Amino acid sequence: MTRRLLPVLILAIGLLLYPVILLAGGAPRFPLRTDCAAPAREGAPVDAVFGRFDNHVAAEARQRRVTELGFTGSEIESDGCGYVKVVVHGVPSLAVGRELVAEARRAGVRVTLERGTG
Repeated sequence: MTRRLLPVLILAIGLLLYPVILLAGGAPRFPLRTDCAAPAREGAPVDAVFGRFDNHVAAEARQRRVTELGFTGSEIESDGCGYVKVVVHGVPSLAVGRELVAEARRAGVRVTLERGTG
């Protein structure tokens, strides 16, 4: 009889200890904006982000608008925090990125410069 109870007891202990071990480092949290959008730095890859959106349809509308204004090469992708973003990867430098931001501002479009992925 105790041989039959041993696997059940081991399973019960595991089920009780798992949440305790999992939460030992604190409660899980949703990523902050700073976790998803690090500011661009000199000497690091730079991306130009033309906005984050709740859905792909809104991102597609923004992508069409910025393309019509002459800002080409944008892509739509997930930002890892539950949003989709319209982004141009590989801005050559922070100085070029600042020029892009100024040009976009004159065209009525908001752009942020963020640390690129590669």
